Formats: sequence, C-alpha cells, structure tokens
Amino acid sequence: MSERDLEQENRALRARVEELEERLAALAPPPARASTIELGQLLRLLLDHLDLIVWAVDESGTFTFHDGKGIDALGIERGAFIGQNLHVMYGAEGTSGVRRALSGTPSHDIQSGHGMHWENWYVPVRGEQGNVKYVVGLSLNVTETMQTREELDAKLALIERQQQVIQNLETPIIQVWDHVVTLPMVGVVDSCRAGRVTEDLLAAVSRLQARFAILDLTGVDVVDTGTASHMLNILGAVRLLGAEGIITGIRPNVAQTMVSLGLDLSRVITLATLRDGLSFAIRSLGDKPRAGARA
Repeated sequence: MSERDLEQENRALRARVEELEERLAALAPPPARASTIELGQLLRLLLDHLDLIVWAVDESGTFTFHDGKGIDALGIERGAFIGQNLHVMYGAEGTSGVRRALSGTPSHDIQSGHGMHWENWYVPVRGEQGNVKYVVGLSLNVTETMQTREELDAKLALIERQQQVIQNLETPIIQVWDHVVTLPMVGVVDSCRAGRVTEDLLAAVSRLQARFAILDLTGVDVVDTGTASHMLNILGAVRLLGAEGIITGIRPNVAQTMVSLGLDLSRVITLATLRDGLSFAIRSLGDKPRAGARA
C-alpha cells in the first residue's frame, strides 16, 4: 500500500470517529443539565409532600418566593405572599430571625402565626460584594408537636400537684388546740419522708408558737431501727424550739420492737391514745401561769 493510500484511509478513520462522537453527544445530555433537572425535581417533591414552607425575601423584606405544602394548611394559595413585605405583615416581634439573617447571622426560632406553631430556619444569601441580598427561609409546621408538648407539661404539672397533695396527706399537721399541734403518722417512715416531716413540723411549731407537738403512731404497724431513729430525731428537733414532744398510740408490737432495739425513751412522754396526749397538753397549758399574770 502506497503512502497516498495510507493517508486516505487515515482521513476516513478520523471522519468516522468524529461521526461517532457526534452521535454519542446527541444521545447523552451534558452532566450539568442532568444535575439541574434532578435538583428541581427533588425540590418539587419536598415542597409537595412535606408539611413545610420554603420562602425568600429580599433585603427590604419583600417576598420573592413562597411555596410548599405547609401553605395549604393556611387556606391560601401558594405564592400569595410574593410581593408583600414580611415586616409589615408580622411586625418587629415576629421578624427578629429575619432581621438577624439580613445582618448576616443565620438563625433559628419557633414562632406562632396564623393560629399555628412554626419552626423556622433563616439563611442569609450574599451577593458578589459580600452584602446580604436575600434571606432564604424554611418554616416547618410543628403545631401538633407543640400541642403534645403543652399537654405533656400540663400532665406533669398535674402530677406535681397530686404529689404535693399526697405529701400533705402523708404528713398532715393539725392544730388541735391553742399551742398544740399533732402529726398522725401512717405507714413507713423512710429517710426522705422523715426529712419532710421534720421540716414541716418545725415550721408549724414556729409559726403557731406551739408548746406541744403530739406524734401519733396509731397508724404505724411496723417500726425498724431507721424509723425509730427518725422519730427520736424529730422530737429532738422539736425540743430545740422550746416545745415538748409527745408520742401517742404506740401499738403492742411496735412497743416490743422499740424495747428490743434498746431505744432510750426516758425523756419522751408516751401516752396510750391521741386523746390522752391532747388532754395532757391542755392540762399542762392550764397549769402554767399566763404571761403578765399576778402571783
């Protein structure tokens, strides 16, 4: 084959390659174009299926974009806010997040509007000179979540109030006579309850200027070392305030337990019933001279 023939064949092969490249280019769109289409489809899917609103305002606060399924819950058309000014619509209090974003700081908050709760994200978009030209916002309808949280907070508050009532029933301090208070004990007295009882009883003794505090154990079936120690500590604290502690209503099995534990009750007044304790306190008050009385 001559040199001339080789050159002709080479030119024919090059022409064939160029033709194939043109066909491939026609069959496959440019990658950048395909990416743009995919992002647009993705954004439309998000706007049409998630309970959110995507919006944008320019540097003056005027809406330039307003779309998303969340708008449907407002009963208005998508894009209805375009051309309206956000600052005029919501005032200073409702646009604090936008104003921060317009100053260049991304922000996030939860606002109430149109009878609903919205969680908002504000993203500043800068121009070529570095100044903020737009704020892109995303608002998610969290009304159901907030309502659930409010209901949970209300239930927790109710539980706390109920616990307070129960605590008051566990340690009811009753003023049965002038300067005489009584504390009926029921059930088991643990360290937590003993601390609460001591605090409440001392406060009542101080507030009512009580001279006697009757600790009634009629409702106590079992006493262990810890419970007995707590009761003695309560009476000791009452004595430090200048009042006298009286224990009433000790059951036989409780008395046996106290003896077997070796508790020293020699300095404690013990009586059979609450009535006996009240009678003792009243007689003791009557036997003492009143302040200012003449001898």
